[in-house]
Parts: sequence; structure tokens; C-alpha cells
Amino acid sequence: MPSTSDDELLAKWREGDSAAGTELFRRLFRTVRRFFFNKVPERDIEDLLQKTFTALVEGRDKFRGDASVRTYVFSIARRVLFRYLRDFARRDSKHVPDLSVSSIAVLGVTPGTAIAVQEEEEQVRIALQQIPVHFQTILELSYWEGVSNAELAEILEIDPTTVRTRLFRARKALAKALEGTGTTDDAAIERAARALGKHL
Repeated sequence: MPSTSDDELLAKWREGDSAAGTELFRRLFRTVRRFFFNKVPERDIEDLLQKTFTALVEGRDKFRGDASVRTYVFSIARRVLFRYLRDFARRDSKHVPDLSVSSIAVLGVTPGTAIAVQEEEEQVRIALQQIPVHFQTILELSYWEGVSNAELAEILEIDPTTVRTRLFRARKALAKALEGTGTTDDAAIERAARALGKHL
């Protein structure tokens, strides 16, 4: 069903076409897996994928179509991720982490690393884990998935006017995390970040 849009697949799936549902899952699987890859241990990715797609199955008839299906799925994945990170942090502490401040590295999460990339890309991958999770999420969605500012607002549940400011601060935080690596030029950082996404 290469010419069928995600929205059309969802509509057919709702009408009982299981092949349309299977195709929709197949299309979304790689991008949702990539969303989790640089944030959680590899052993936990399958569980988070299952939770995300289970929530999609449970919510498919509630989806109003205000945003794209992809945006809706990323919204689910983000909630699944943040719940996982808060639960992870509670194992060692009774405090709920502030994910607008805490990074993956600070939380003690050890994401998967089994990818072959250039040194510059590896520096960016590690630096992304050093910045607050809110910043990491917005940059990875922007660089790796080409998500628009309007879609980012939906996914992150923030006001559309806040997205530009959040992206600006996230880029500055990433550049700061890369200080001393030789990869500090904005264009070089973006280039390396986009290239990294293609390897995941």
C-alpha cells in the first residue's frame, strides 16, 4: 500500500482491515524505535515499543485527526518514555525527576550504543544524552524525523509559540555539551545530528 497515506490506513484499519493496521505499524516501527534508541537501554526498547503500539490500538477510535497519525504516535511514545524515565529514577530515589532539567546521563540510564558512526556523530550522540530530556527529545524529533514546529507543539504538548524558543535553547545546550570536542559549529552539529539519525 505504498501510495496510501497513514490517515487512510488508519481509516481502513478502523473499518476492520487488519492488513491496513499491519502496514501502518510497519511504517511507524522504525521511527518509533529510533525515538527510544538514544534514551533507554536496548533491552527495554521492545517493551516501550509494545506499550506505544498497544496504546495506539486502544486509542485508534479516539483519534480525532486534529494532527497526523505520526504526530499522534510520537505523542504516545513521548508519554511512554517519560513514564519510563520517572519510574527508572524512582528505583533509586523517591523524588520525581524534572525532565526539563535532568538528562539521560544524570538519571543514570545507559542507552544502547551498538551502531557504527563517524566520530563527530558519536560525539553528538553522547552530547544529546548530556542535555535535559526535553531538549534531547525536541532535537531528535527535529533532526531525525523532520518533525515540523507545529507537530512538535502537538507532541510536546506546548504552545506553538514556545517551540522556537525551546529549539533555540536546546541547540545552545547541545553546543555547550559539545564544547572541547571540536564539533561546536551550529551547521556541523546539525549535519552530524542528521547523519546520526540515518544510522539508527
